[in-house]
Amino acid sequence: MKKAVISLGLIVAISPLASVYAQDDSNFYLGARVGSSTLSDACQVGSCDDNEVGGGLIGGYDFGNGFSIESTYDYLGHFDASYSPTPGAISGDLTALTLAPKLGFGITDQTELYGKIGAAWWDWNSNAGDQDDISLLGAVGLDHRASDLVNVRLEYQYIHDMDEGYFNADNHLISAGLTFHFGRTSEPEPVVMVVEEIVIVETVAEPKKYVFSEADDVELFAFGKATLSDGASQQLGPMLKRLQDFDTSTAIIVGHTDSVGSEAFNQTLSEERAQTVANYFVDNGISADRLSVVGAGESDPVASNDSSEGRAKNRRVEIESPEFVYEE
Repeated sequence: MKKAVISLGLIVAISPLASVYAQDDSNFYLGARVGSSTLSDACQVGSCDDNEVGGGLIGGYDFGNGFSIESTYDYLGHFDASYSPTPGAISGDLTALTLAPKLGFGITDQTELYGKIGAAWWDWNSNAGDQDDISLLGAVGLDHRASDLVNVRLEYQYIHDMDEGYFNADNHLISAGLTFHFGRTSEPEPVVMVVEEIVIVETVAEPKKYVFSEADDVELFAFGKATLSDGASQQLGPMLKRLQDFDTSTAIIVGHTDSVGSEAFNQTLSEERAQTVANYFVDNGISADRLSVVGAGESDPVASNDSSEGRAKNRRVEIESPEFVYEE
């Protein structure tokens, strides 16, 4: 038997159970935030930190992959301050317009930690006179994608050293916000491709040929008859087993006669004997479409018909099973 090894690649697609959010889809977004705003160091002597409610609007463009350009406009609160030699109590409103790049680092599929460093144009509008300037802005936060449309965020923002004229202070804003992202869609979770190698061993069965002739003391049939003898099943057993064990095996059954009698009689007898052998296989579970039946009559002798020994060799049935392939 010959063996052939065939290697097949089996690709198994594991379907996603859920969707994850694409973090690289570009979009515009708008939103708002509100929180606690603290004006610190707004006096020259002692501690004069003042806390108010602050909030504002958010707008930006997300380029994808964690990079955005973002601007905010915030009302940071109405604060009290004290500076000398300015007489009396000072109170005023603080607003800020900011612009900064926003850099995000994903910590889950939906949530990122981000930071901003940019500029804040602030305006202090008070009873002692207005002051405005540009100061350094820094912020850190968490941004969570709740849906295709909505993000929620928590942020700490710091505007450093707002120093112009008599006004000198810092601002701290801790806020919660919502942003609405337009034109953003979620993507399905990438399909996990599992590549498994399957090795199939194919075996090639060699052809088999059996010749049953009276010269070999094998009597499948009585003289001039087409019915199987009592011992025929023992002789046909090896070929039957091959056909039963391997569904891909087939057999060609050819009947032969000697030249005694008429040519027409011998032709019919050879066909009937070949068919009788085929019927034996069918009765034992072999499909008829796996069997080919041929009657050769007296046309293909293997020995001379002039002697009894030669005629015995010519009275024969040949069964040939061609080569076939099966999987182990």
